[in-house]
Amino acid sequence: MTNSDAMSLRAVRWQIPALAAMLAACPVMADPILPDWTMATFDGTSAAGGNNYFQMTPLNLSVYEGVEDGADIRTETLVTDTTKNILGVETRVIRDVEYEDGLLVEVAHDWYARDSAGNVWYFGEHVNNFEYDDDDNLIGVDHEGSWIADGVDYFPGIIMYANPMIGDEYYQEFAPDVAFDFAQVNSLTDMVDIPYGSFNDVLNTGEGNLFDGPEVVENKLYAPGVGLVLVQGLDDDGDVEFEIPLKTQRMVPAPGAAGVFCTMLAFGARRRRGG
Repeated sequence: MTNSDAMSLRAVRWQIPALAAMLAACPVMADPILPDWTMATFDGTSAAGGNNYFQMTPLNLSVYEGVEDGADIRTETLVTDTTKNILGVETRVIRDVEYEDGLLVEVAHDWYARDSAGNVWYFGEHVNNFEYDDDDNLIGVDHEGSWIADGVDYFPGIIMYANPMIGDEYYQEFAPDVAFDFAQVNSLTDMVDIPYGSFNDVLNTGEGNLFDGPEVVENKLYAPGVGLVLVQGLDDDGDVEFEIPLKTQRMVPAPGAAGVFCTMLAFGARRRRGG
């Protein structure tokens, strides 16, 4: 990717009036751009590989565990072996499954594609949110947060540049009435030391959603060759309030009858606290 290519992707700024007013009133927040996805080239490898900071190898499973607001959080991120064509681009389906105190609270299927320069784009997600009563009985499912890029109202955002630079500020999700997630690059040289391992030259991004306010609410740290290794939740002062680190990362078998059976067993075991 040449410097001119990088600048062209970073140079297109999209703002709707309400967001522009919010940004003007809140100078402490990043001023994100929406890179123009039509300037990117997607070829036959768009659903494969990812880049140095973002993992898209099929059947790679990453598990994260931590405590947030007193609740045990477990997130399982699986790069599936399936793809979805969106706007003529073949995207990779990545499934995120989140448990809170052992209860399944969210299953999201996210759609990502890598352009020929190595940038990874975010084309949307389908979300299932699970609601429980006080006795942990499932009482409802909704799809809040779901969207799909259509090139008219909803546009692909950048989830990871091939060559991120300090000061980059960009939309990850540009979906009016759903999400305006943004990220800014804080550092390229952080160090992370967690039980899973120690990492140098870590990319640190600050992220937030303009619908929730203009502040950065969490940091995500990505190790070269590994991907996301640590999520840091931030308090109102911008200090780290909790951390959810990578616990394991491994390749898993391709789906089959045995895999489906094991998944059903795992869901049943986590359906209630204490099994």
